[in-house]
Amino acid sequence: MKDTTRRIFEKENQAEVSNNIDKRANQKSFTQLVSLTLLNRQPKIEFKSIDIKQQPQQQNYLTQRNPNVSSLHYRPEVKQKTTVSTTEQIFSPITVRQTTSISQCNQDNLNKEQKNPQNKLVYLYGDNILINYQAQDSIQKCEFLKKHTISNNLRAKMVDWMVEVLTSYKCKDQTFFMAVRLMDTFLHLTTKQHVPQDLHLVGVTCMFIASKFEEIYPVKLQIVHEKIAHKKLSKDEIKDKECQIAQALDFNFVGTTISEIITMTLQLINQYQKLHQLVIYLAKIVLYDYELISQYNYSSLSAACIIIGCNLLCQESSDEIISQTLQVLNVDKDETVELSNKVLNLAKNFDKLFPNLENLKKFNKNSTLDIIKLQK
Repeated sequence: MKDTTRRIFEKENQAEVSNNIDKRANQKSFTQLVSLTLLNRQPKIEFKSIDIKQQPQQQNYLTQRNPNVSSLHYRPEVKQKTTVSTTEQIFSPITVRQTTSISQCNQDNLNKEQKNPQNKLVYLYGDNILINYQAQDSIQKCEFLKKHTISNNLRAKMVDWMVEVLTSYKCKDQTFFMAVRLMDTFLHLTTKQHVPQDLHLVGVTCMFIASKFEEIYPVKLQIVHEKIAHKKLSKDEIKDKECQIAQALDFNFVGTTISEIITMTLQLINQYQKLHQLVIYLAKIVLYDYELISQYNYSSLSAACIIIGCNLLCQESSDEIISQTLQVLNVDKDETVELSNKVLNLAKNFDKLFPNLENLKKFNKNSTLDIIKLQK
C-alpha cells in the first residue's frame, strides 16, 4: 500500500514539474541564435544568444549595408595638389623673395645635380629652407648688453675663447655659431642683470648646450667641468644655468645662425665651393663686433659677407653673383653695400680693434692678413 501511494505521489510530482517547465518556456522571451562569425569573425565560437525583448536589434554594418550610413570601407578621394605662392608673407616680416630666375639658372645644371643627392635636395627644397631661416631671423635686433654691466670687449673675449675651446674639441663651426647665438639671446631675454663674473658660466653653459644640439658626440659634462671650466664651475652650477637658459628661451633652442643662411645661399647660387671658406671666416669676424650684431639681422650680414667674398675671389662674375645674392636674400642693395664696407673695415682693422684676441687667426686657415692682401 505504501509503495502504491509513493508511486502515485511521484507521478503527480513529475506532472507538476513538467507543467511548470512548459509554463516557463511559454513565458520566456523568444531568442534568436546568431552566428558569431558574422559579428566578430571568430569561427571558434559557434553561437550566441541574443534576447530581443531586452536588447534592441542592432544593424550589423559589416554584413548589411544601410543606405543612410556611409560604408566603413571606402577609397579616399584623391586630393589635388595645391601650390603655395612664394610671394606670400608666411612667418617673417621680411618679404619673401621671387626665386624664378635663380630656379631657372639652377635648372640648367639639373643633370649635374642629380648625380649628387645633396645638390638635388638643395635644388628641390633650398628655397623653402632659406625662407624658414629668414622667418626665424625676423626677431628684432636690440642692444642685449644694455641692461647688463658686461662690456663689448668682454663679450668679444668670450667669443674668442669659444673659438679656442670648440676647435680644440673638434666641434663643428655650426656649434660655435649656435653657442654665440644662445649667449646673445639669453642676455637679451633674461630678466636678471648679469655682471662680468657671470659671463664665464653663461659662455660655458651655452657651449655645452650647443654641443648637445649639434654634435653627434657632444662634450660630456665631466669634461666641461674638469677641462673647460678647470673645476672653477661645479656640475650643479652648470646644470642650474642650463635650466635658467632653457626657461629664458622658453625651451625654444631652434633658431637660425649666420652660418646656416650663408651656406644655403651659396648653395642656391652655385658658389659654395669657391666662397664658403672665406665667407664663413668673415662671418666669424662679424660675431666679435657687438655693434654689428646688435643692429643688423643675420640675413643682411650674410649678404654683406658674400659680397666681400665675391669682390675678392670672383671679380670677373662678381656683378652677377651679387645680384643673385641680393635677390635670394631679398635685401636692399644700397644698405647691403654700405654694410659690406663696414664688415671689410672690421676685417682690415681687426688686430687694432681686438689686439689680444689671436684664436681666430690661430685656428682658421684664412686670416685678416690674407683678406688685406687680396683686397690690395
